[in-house]
Amino acid sequence: MNPYLKKYFLIIFCLFVAFFQPFAFTSAHAQSIGGITSGSAIYCASFNSGFVNLDFGTYNGSIIRWESSVDGGNTWAPLFNITASQSYDQLIQSTCFRAIVKDGAFPDSASTISCINIYPTSDGGKITGDGKFCIVPGTGDGTLTLTDYVADTVYWQYSTDAGISWTSLPDTTTTLNYTNTTQNTLYWAIVRNGPSQCLTDTSLQASFSYDSITVAGVLASSDTVCPLINGNTINLSANVGGVLDWLTSIDNGLSWLPVTDTSTSLTYSGLLSTTWYKTIIKNGACNADTTQHVAITIVPNPISAGNDTAILLGESIVLSGAGNGTAFWTPPVGLDSTNIFKPTATPATDSVYYVLTLTDNHSCISIDSVLITTYVLEFNNEITSLFTPNGDGINDTWHIKDIENYPDSEVFIYNIYGHLLYTKKGYTNDWQGTFNGSKLPDGTYYYVLRFDEDDVVKKGSLDILSNK
Repeated sequence: MNPYLKKYFLIIFCLFVAFFQPFAFTSAHAQSIGGITSGSAIYCASFNSGFVNLDFGTYNGSIIRWESSVDGGNTWAPLFNITASQSYDQLIQSTCFRAIVKDGAFPDSASTISCINIYPTSDGGKITGDGKFCIVPGTGDGTLTLTDYVADTVYWQYSTDAGISWTSLPDTTTTLNYTNTTQNTLYWAIVRNGPSQCLTDTSLQASFSYDSITVAGVLASSDTVCPLINGNTINLSANVGGVLDWLTSIDNGLSWLPVTDTSTSLTYSGLLSTTWYKTIIKNGACNADTTQHVAITIVPNPISAGNDTAILLGESIVLSGAGNGTAFWTPPVGLDSTNIFKPTATPATDSVYYVLTLTDNHSCISIDSVLITTYVLEFNNEITSLFTPNGDGINDTWHIKDIENYPDSEVFIYNIYGHLLYTKKGYTNDWQGTFNGSKLPDGTYYYVLRFDEDDVVKKGSLDILSNK
């Protein structure tokens, strides 16, 4: 037969069946017969569409409705369809269908059930119970648990070569017990939601990382060095694990302070006192360990510059240095000698003096310092308000008591009209009442005395009486 004619007759036949099926065999039987449905299907994803059919010739009566159930046939919901074919599209959960058939006054009858089983896409989920571990005898046991998965069947695999190859385990549960593991291992679960035609999925990998027990290692040997002028590097070797920090102590290990350094070497310099060093080492998940300390011993300083002190500005003091060998003081400003232990110092300001010598069998340069603080007394001394510059050797100059203790002071002398007649910085009680080499006439004059150190100003009047 011509293929096109064959297709045409098939379409006419289907239309005939669809029209006359509700009336099929209505008079051939003495009861309602629900018939047989076909069209059950399995879908491995959310996309689905199709028909469930009430097979021709298997039922007696008229189709009065279809029904659906999403709980495996425990409850049914009516579908208002009286044809022999029930469609479905994009079901989101497994659904069963049946037809209800009734012949005249006979009780209705349900057909067989056809189910559309929907299996959501497999989701491997994730695994808990992994982590980093330390290889310690008697450990290496535990349980992995699969969570957040969408699947019906499960089996496990592991890899000891970073995932290049995998070995399957005969375990189809969602937990896996492991024992005596001592090497880095990856695990995952293989899951499938639905029958064999559905695709599998793998869980997120669980990683077991095993670390060797921490070994603190060894620090370079202790040393004896000169004070201040020293420096070297302490190296760590034979350790297993990384450096968490270095620690240092200047009280022979009674207390320790962190250095905040994670390298395997530490450089020191300019130490003034004996210092101990050690490191804290930790390898992965294993407990930390600490090295034995090394001591950088400072040669005792055999020299002293004496105690810090304070003197009045302009005064002198003998420094109380002590030691062996030949002394050398620096800076030399204000000292009467730089190569004796007890020079006289007359500093013009606060000064730090250093004394050093080259001594002992370590060829160390020993050094010490002393601070000399200078201060100026507040001026409250007597200022002469009258003098008689007549050449008799008595009261011939204007006198300010102890003015020599204030070398930075300045004096200014004015007449009654405000004209400056005399000025001098570092006044030494030597003005004889003159102006430009000539004696001033008797009378009243005015002075200003200024101190730079504290901005103090003293003002007053003085009288010259030459004829007395």
